[in-house]
Amino acid sequence: MAFFDQYSAAWLIGLVLALLATGLVAGTLAGLLGVGGGIVIVPVLFHLFTLLGIDESVRMHVAVGTSLATIIPTSIMSARAHR
Repeated sequence: MAFFDQYSAAWLIGLVLALLATGLVAGTLAGLLGVGGGIVIVPVLFHLFTLLGIDESVRMHVAVGTSLATIIPTSIMSARAHR
């Protein structure tokens, strides 16, 4: 876990809380307004990857890919439930 050794416990706890709050906001917007959660998640992931030091040339691609990777399982489960 060398990756996590470079960050303090307080920083990691703050990060987890920020991500949980972002998920709550994204889910609320998706449920109430019918907009995709990606409208909130992708910019947050972009800034998170900035903090983590991901190379600027691939940062947005990684944020969009990560958002897509979280949407696919949810979409599959929803499609199976409404079949």
